[in-house]
Amino acid sequence: MEILMGIDGGGTHTRVAAADTRGRLLAHIRRQGGAFLYKDANANENVRLAVLAAAAEAGCALGGVAALAAGIAGYDRKKDLRWVRGLTKIEGLRCPVQHANDAVVAHRGALLFQPGIVAIAGTGSVIAGFTEEGKFIRNYDFRHYANSAACNLTYYSVEKLLAGETDDTNFADQLLRYFGADDIAALKTLRKKDFGLGSAQRMKLFGDFAPAVTAAALDGSRLAGQVCARAAEETIEGIRLLGGCFASGPVPVALVGSVANSAFMKNAISELLRGESKYALAEPALPPALGAVLMAAQLAKIEIGVFQRNLMESYHREGA
Repeated sequence: MEILMGIDGGGTHTRVAAADTRGRLLAHIRRQGGAFLYKDANANENVRLAVLAAAAEAGCALGGVAALAAGIAGYDRKKDLRWVRGLTKIEGLRCPVQHANDAVVAHRGALLFQPGIVAIAGTGSVIAGFTEEGKFIRNYDFRHYANSAACNLTYYSVEKLLAGETDDTNFADQLLRYFGADDIAALKTLRKKDFGLGSAQRMKLFGDFAPAVTAAALDGSRLAGQVCARAAEETIEGIRLLGGCFASGPVPVALVGSVANSAFMKNAISELLRGESKYALAEPALPPALGAVLMAAQLAKIEIGVFQRNLMESYHREGA
């Protein structure tokens, strides 16, 4: 049996999916992060173990992988291929391999090769699109960044607290307890010392509190609401920047990632786009790892229409 494999390598998790050549989903697993961008010394091993686990779940040896596509966070320039290729240099894997930025596989999964925009907010943040001409564009191209990554929400919450916005006592107390600070002065001391952590550990520490921020915003916290509203507004700015590159509308916009799909953020972005005929919110069709599987099917020269339909049916049938 031959299988097709897709990798979504992010800073927090590596997700690997496998399907047979007809589009039947055989595996969809999650392991540790596989993005060198976040300085994970174990990134290569994390990806290797994830690929082996997916192959085992699919019941296929690595020699049976017909094609593999990998979307990797941090793959932004040609010279990045020097480390990106190392992630998929796995003994026993002899198939054609395509490497791309993780936003590409997210887009392919969410919008199924159709023109449109994906607003990604999870461990990282990027707004990306493929135009009608097939040109790949990102908000970074316009020197724009939406501070909607998980760690950003906590960074801004802490900054507001340190700046004296302490009237939101419930959320403030929750934030202090999370960081193990008795009061604002103790939190300020910890912040000045960067909590004694390296950049990757600090990003994880702040990122892990993000669900509490979005939940507090949904529950009516003024401080958390301001933080999340700012992130939503910056996301809309990025969407509009990319929207100007499309010849016509409505341009499909899909939200991808845990932050973007939190109830408060999703509602806020929907409200900000309401009434703008240029855009139409679209539910992502497939997760990024399966977008990578679709790219692997193209690489293997499989008729994509039937494969895509079967993969979607299999994914929803399995309830993955």
